[in-house]
Amino acid sequence: MAKHNRKRRHNCPICAAPRHEPALPLTIPIGIPTYWSPEQALAFFELIDEMRAVIVALYGMHLQDEARSQYQQPPDTPMVIPDEQLPF
Repeated sequence: MAKHNRKRRHNCPICAAPRHEPALPLTIPIGIPTYWSPEQALAFFELIDEMRAVIVALYGMHLQDEARSQYQQPPDTPMVIPDEQLPF
């Protein structure tokens, strides 16, 4: 029987990695302690910053599109300023 060469769905090695270990939960809830030292807080901040960079690298255009759709006012919706807020 011939082997089929499957094309990878993702070019990113992180995305191609197995998604989930059966013994681990799908998500890990985190609680941020209020007793960290400044060094510990900085280490955690740097981790979050690295995670942000990876997410932006993977989903950048999709994030922009989603943010635009959520936060941009549709062009045909007129902006209404109540009379009492007008400066003149």
